[in-house]
Order: sequence, then C-alpha cells, then structure tokens
Amino acid sequence: MRLFKALLRFLSRSCARSAIAALLGAVALVATLQLGAVAGDRAPILPMLPRLPFPERLLPAPVLPLPELDCGEVSDTSFYGHLPYPEADRGDLVSVGSVLLHRDAAIDFNAMRRSAAATGVYLTDLSGFRSVAIQQDLFYGIAAARGQTLAQRARVSAPPGHSEHHTGYTIDIGDATAAWADFQTGFDGTTAGRWLLANAGDFNFELSFPPEHDCVSYEPWHWRWVGDDRSRELFETARRYDKEAGIDRQH
Repeated sequence: MRLFKALLRFLSRSCARSAIAALLGAVALVATLQLGAVAGDRAPILPMLPRLPFPERLLPAPVLPLPELDCGEVSDTSFYGHLPYPEADRGDLVSVGSVLLHRDAAIDFNAMRRSAAATGVYLTDLSGFRSVAIQQDLFYGIAAARGQTLAQRARVSAPPGHSEHHTGYTIDIGDATAAWADFQTGFDGTTAGRWLLANAGDFNFELSFPPEHDCVSYEPWHWRWVGDDRSRELFETARRYDKEAGIDRQH
C-alpha cells in the first residue's frame, strides 16, 4: 500500500513538471512568433487594428453664385460685360484657310465645312485667333477713330484680354456666296447662316452672342467651340451667364 501511494506521488510530480514545461514551451513559441523568428522567417504577427468607420460620402463642391454682370461698368470680373480670357499657346494653333484655330477646334470646323459643302452651302473663315496686341488696336484704335466711348465700343467689340478669339477656340464665319453679309446681322438670313443655326451644334460649335445677350450686340457670325473639357472650362462662366439669361445650350 505504501508502495502504491509513493508511485502516485511520483506520477503527480511528473505530470506537473510536464504541464509546466508545456506551458513554458507555449509561451516561448508565442514570443518567437511575435518576433518573426520561427523557421522560414515568417513575418511577425501584428496586433489587431481597431475597425475604422467608413468615411463620409464626398459631396461635390458647391457652385458659387455668379457676380452680377454689369454691362456699363468695369469691374474685377468683367469689362463692360466682357469676361477675361487667356491667350492661346501658339504651339496649339493651326492654319484653317486664312486664320488660325486651336488644333482641336480646327478638326471640327473642317468637318463642318465639308458637311455644309455637301449640301451646297459654303462656309468661309473670316477671323480666328487674335492676340491681345491685335485686339488692343481693334478696340481702342477704332473707338478713337469713330468717336465711340469705351462702353459703346464694348457693345460690338471685346476689350483686349477679354476676347474669346484669344483662346483659339472661336471663329467668325461667313458665306462664301454672300460677302455682303460678312460681320452683319443679316448673315443669319444667308444659306450659310441658316445652315449654321441648324447644324453647328453637331460639330460642337455654339453661337456666342445671340440676340438675347445682355451686354454684346447680336453676332450671328461669331461661333465658339466647346468640344472638350478645356474649352468648356474656359467658357463655363459665359455659359452660366447665358443660362441665367434664358439662353439654354445643347452641349
């Protein structure tokens, strides 16, 4: 009986030692894994990161209201109702007949001219890109020669730095069979003028100064190209003013 009890005590001590050894081995293994030192050079086990909340849905930037467009004043935003425009990089301009246009606008203008010619309508280029220096003479020089005030001149011509022609995206168009209508409101009654009003939008051109324009006289020959993001960005403010005036665009 004494022998049996001694055997039990021995086994109990052995089991305890084994349990302790197993526990220490487990601790060592966890430490080894945390340090990335196990065989095979496993990456260290990183602690669990807290679950982050989903970001709020981004909202578009608010559209700021337009300042009032005063056709009779010079302000920080307009010159007698004309908006400022940058001068095109000469490297972006190409020849279209006798004028220069931005290369992208030129592609659509040439396609438009071919389409018109296929129906017996012949468009001609009258004026394209204009530098600020040229516009200086057209505005101030002619105003002086005609005895016009600057406000009067601004009704029919843009001040330098404020002409859509600076961008290279705008062209004055005539009817090759009706030169008498060049730069005249009667151009809208020519075959070319009627064709443009019906079809120019298909080639990304829109009339800059329709009869409803508040500050500039009606110019049925003056068309701006809005066929890509850059051109639409340049004319965005002008188009917003047009929309406020009830001039809705198709593009």
